[in-house]
Amino acid sequence: MGTSEERRVDEKGRVTIPQSIRDALHIDPGEEVAVELVDDRIVIRNSVSRERLVERLEGCITAETRAEDADRIDPEDLKSEWTSDLPN
Repeated sequence: MGTSEERRVDEKGRVTIPQSIRDALHIDPGEEVAVELVDDRIVIRNSVSRERLVERLEGCITAETRAEDADRIDPEDLKSEWTSDLPN
């Protein structure tokens, strides 16, 4: 299924995310994570901000790496999809 390590919940309800998992998800100190209750499981996932995502992706697509046969995406459709959860 993936990486799994046992952790103890401290008196304040805190759990430390193992370093190996933080490294794999690129979670740096001070970053926010999303904590969800899914059925009977606690799910902790990386919650990358849009700014951080853009920063990480900057320079990834170049003339050499761009696939000529890739589907074209309307920038307005992409904007709508990425901002649909933001307040007006």
